Amino acid sequence: MRVGGIVAVVCLLAAPVMAGPVAYEFDVAYGNIFLNIEDVGSTYSGMTGSFGMVIYQSDCHIGESDTFILDGSGLYNTGHMQLSLLGLATANVLNASARILDFAQPDPGHIGPGGVGVVLTDAYLAATVLVSGAFTTTFTTNTWAGILLPVTVGITTSVERSDIAEASIGIIFPYEVGIPDLGFTLTLDLIIQVVGTAHVVPDPALGGLTVLGLGGAGAWLRRRRS
Repeated sequence: MRVGGIVAVVCLLAAPVMAGPVAYEFDVAYGNIFLNIEDVGSTYSGMTGSFGMVIYQSDCHIGESDTFILDGSGLYNTGHMQLSLLGLATANVLNASARILDFAQPDPGHIGPGGVGVVLTDAYLAATVLVSGAFTTTFTTNTWAGILLPVTVGITTSVERSDIAEASIGIIFPYEVGIPDLGFTLTLDLIIQVVGTAHVVPDPALGGLTVLGLGGAGAWLRRRRS
């Protein structure tokens, strides 16, 4: 009975460790970024990098109704994107010149049925657009969107510790670029869709409690034998 009591105490001590926020860093497995310019056209490139997510897990695995917050980002394009501007000039976004570097999500999102959720968050963009042709100039922006953007998030549920978790995010980041030489403003949309994976690492504190409990049980058994 005493062994059972020791094990029960270990379980009770471990329960708070198994619950609560767990930080994940998702490395992009595949993704795309589309550059769409209103009344001009669109082009696209691959997307890579990583993004963070804090998931408030309730019972040691990711499940429906758990909450999450997007936390940090290092997403960038992997290829050259190019668009003709009315035949007068060409807009170029070179490799790694369109980057989403952070998120600012005021309220946690909820994982819904099928592991899908939609959250509202600001996002930080760093982008450089090179324009050549009838005139040559460089547009650089480092800015928050300044509004809450809807982000669709999907994540695998029922992932135990030591398993691989998979998450996807989809976001549209809009911004405007004024071109005085042509007398108009370009309305751009960066449409980003990425899927990443993260390794679920066992909690060291949980392991320590388990060893402590087993050690206590072993010591009690040794005393019984002696």
